[in-house]
Order: sequence, then C-alpha cells, then structure tokens
Amino acid sequence: MSRPRAISFLLLTFLFGASTLAIFSLGTPLRADPSASPAIGDTRIARWKDDAKGVFLLMFDDSWPSHWQVAAPELAKRDLIATFYICPGKGEHQKFAAEWEQKLWKLGMVYGDHTMTHKGVKDLENAEFEIGECARIIRKIVPGKEDRLVSYGQPGVGPDDWKITSDELNGLLLKHHLVSRPPFTGHGAVYHLKTLDEMLALTDKAIQSAGMEYMVVHGVERITPNWGYQDMWPLKQDILLPFLDGLKERRDRGDLWITDHITEHQYETERSSATVQVLERAADHLQLALKSAADPKFYDLPLTLITQVPADWKQAAITQGSATKSVAVSSRTIRYDALPGAVPIRIQREPVAANRNR
Repeated sequence: MSRPRAISFLLLTFLFGASTLAIFSLGTPLRADPSASPAIGDTRIARWKDDAKGVFLLMFDDSWPSHWQVAAPELAKRDLIATFYICPGKGEHQKFAAEWEQKLWKLGMVYGDHTMTHKGVKDLENAEFEIGECARIIRKIVPGKEDRLVSYGQPGVGPDDWKITSDELNGLLLKHHLVSRPPFTGHGAVYHLKTLDEMLALTDKAIQSAGMEYMVVHGVERITPNWGYQDMWPLKQDILLPFLDGLKERRDRGDLWITDHITEHQYETERSSATVQVLERAADHLQLALKSAADPKFYDLPLTLITQVPADWKQAAITQGSATKSVAVSSRTIRYDALPGAVPIRIQREPVAANRNR
C-alpha cells in the first residue's frame, strides 16, 4: 500500500472505527477474502423484489371490453397484477368509460399510455395530443403524484400513419414522464405465442435467467355474454386461465415476481446503482445506510435486502423513519424492504414474544 493510501485508510479508521468500514455494492461485501464466512451486517440487495428468481410482466392492449369483463376479474381472483394500455379516445373505451374510470384500476391493475385513439400521429402537434392527453387522463383517473412515471406502449400502426421522428417521440416521452415498455416483437399472445406451453416456457425462461420476461395480450375470449363478436386476437380462456394459474404457482413458491412495467422499471433502475453501508454494528443492533443514484422524485420504490445477523437472533425489528416491522430470522439472515435515501435503517434484536408488525 502506498504511503498516501495508507494514511487515508488510517484516518478513516480513526474517524469512523474499523467496524463501520464495510461497504457493499449491489449486496456484494468488499472483503479481502471472498470465501470467508459472511460477517454480521453483510447485506445483499435482492435482484428482484422479495428475492424472487425472475420477474414477469403481463400487458393488455387497446382498451378492449374483454379486459374488464374477463381478464381483470381473473387476475384479481389470483391476486395478480397487469398493465392495461388504454386508448381513452377509442370507441370501445368511451362506451364503457365508467369501467375504466371507476372499477378496473381499483382491482389493483395499472394503466399504460397507448395513445388516445390508436390511429397514429399526423405531426408533432397531433402527437402531443395523442400521447400527452392519454398520460394526463391516466393520472386524472388514478390517484397519485401528478408527475409520476407512466408506462408507454407504442401502438401498432403502419409507417405512413406515424409522422414523427424517434427524437420527437423521445422528447414527448421525457416531457410527460413516460417510459417505453419492451417491444411487442416475439411476445404477443395469439400472434406470436400460441400455446400454453409456449407461454409458460417464457415464465420459466425469466426464472432460469434471473431476468425479466413479458407477454402482450390483445383480446380475451368472451363466453358470456355472447356479444356476437370477439375482441381483436382473442386469447382462449382455456389457455389464459391455466396460464394465470401457472403464474400464481410460480409466484407462490417464490420463483417469480409478477408486477407492472413501471414498478419493475423503478426497482431495476434503483437497484442498478444501489449501495449498502454499515454505519453501526453491535451485539443487539445494526444500522445501515441504503443509497441509490436514481432520482427519488420518480424512483421511490423500496428495495428488498437480505442482511446477516448474529446466530442467536430469532427475530428482528426493522425501523426506517417512523415505520417498524418485525421479521423472523432464517439461516442467520433477515429479509425486508427498505427505501433508498438519507433515512438510515436500524435493525434491532427482538424477543420472540414481541413478534408483531407495527
């Protein structure tokens, strides 16, 4: 070690104490011997929420009636979530506006921007209406921060119907705090993915790769009432319902996180630059700092942490700000959610009899 670096290290040790110099980036402890046993306070930031192995996004396009008639109720039965990309100026949406404005989002579903009419854009002024007005309506329907992020799904129209450049589109997305979802290519139900096995293979791909996969659905088969027609590219119920059961099964065993596009985007963005620092370490408590470079104005989602605690702990109280929650210790670790930022995380040993959520 050079003399200046040695002096800096000694100064840090004097100011903060040797026990507080353990810093982790994305949960990887900076120890001289990576094969050494985990130290008390070692913290891993889970790749996905609740330490799931992978994440899956389910998306429904075009404001079709079968979304609120069939898809959303079946999702809610299984406590699943999806993003519904709506077109508030489209006839099918306007005819059943009350369903979109008063019911579907209250089932826990999330809305995405699919333009007002799904007819394309004539010029930049028209694009401002098609894209910006759709975003405004979504934020008006669903309570929340006025400038919160909203997912954007590019509508499938011909090149002659889309008269703005990529730079102009990106400028509108930035202006209206919209985030483009992954592309439709290769991920459309009925259009690309035709069988239950193909769809379930996509979920297992996410698990095996520890990554993200998704599927885009348009119409869903309507059995009753009989409307005399089906919505666009209707996905048969004898495929959709077993597929939702498969999602639930993988979610329930801890393999898959099922969420909406913006939540996945927020988690991944925060986690990609997150660090954990041990501020204090004692026999009966720990104090950590969780930081992320993501802008907290738009990225304010808790991250899942897994922290090493002393062997004699059975449960712990996690406090951040005014919120406290009790968690059980398993294999000398605890799993919990915490928000990146200036507020430290305090982990306190808790007697078993005191186990409760506050």
